[in-house]
Amino acid sequence: MQRMKVKSASRTLEVLELFMEERRPLRLNEIYKSLCYPQSSATNLLKSMVMMGYLNYNRATMTYLPTMRVSALGSWLPSMMNREGGLVSLVDEVQRRTDETVGLVAQNDLYIQYLILKTPDHEFKMAPNEGTMRLMVDSSSGIALMSRMRQREIDKIYRYTKHYGLGGDTLPSFDDLMREVRWSQQVGHTYLPKRPTPELASIAVPLDVDLYGIPLALGVGGLADRISRAKPDIIEAMTDAIANFRARQALSPEGPDALRDAA
Repeated sequence: MQRMKVKSASRTLEVLELFMEERRPLRLNEIYKSLCYPQSSATNLLKSMVMMGYLNYNRATMTYLPTMRVSALGSWLPSMMNREGGLVSLVDEVQRRTDETVGLVAQNDLYIQYLILKTPDHEFKMAPNEGTMRLMVDSSSGIALMSRMRQREIDKIYRYTKHYGLGGDTLPSFDDLMREVRWSQQVGHTYLPKRPTPELASIAVPLDVDLYGIPLALGVGGLADRISRAKPDIIEAMTDAIANFRARQALSPEGPDALRDAA
């Protein structure tokens, strides 16, 4: 059984993501051809987004452009993540010390999602985009988060992942997943070499805090050979930065549960 998307909702978001990629005004034909939509459906969708104030239509140039209302939708998130707990500062510190791609990751149902990503200046990287989602059962951050769960919770995530036909042939067996989870529990981090592709590897650590009830993890990823060579130094940098993060939490006026109490 495949989990189905609501077409109108997914298309609306795909239009906004197209503007995020192109970063310029777009004509109707550019939008429906890029997204492979029927012209009539694209026309009606774009007109609706204009009427709701999320797109601007310029009749002189016949182009569409997102309005500031789009950016306002999530404008409160960065300040929420950076206040008191200093999550942005945590990501910045680890990125500076490792010189690799560093991400703050949250659980999102059966997936993990990259909330904040900081990339290095060098060319040796294949970083995802902020907002990208990956299956929990096949990612270092997902396994790191599951290392803090009871086995029945992990079993439920795994069964639903299989029920919806997610992951296909790449899905690990439950026994293999639990071996990785138990190893992560023992050593305090998750290391996945050559995943999600043979060229990449990642290391993740659970933060043991949540954001509005959402569990968080910190991940460092990059080209597999670079991550493998620097693994001890990366783990040391992550451990030190997380200790500093927790110390800042303890000193905040709200105390160590500031992130949880933010809701």
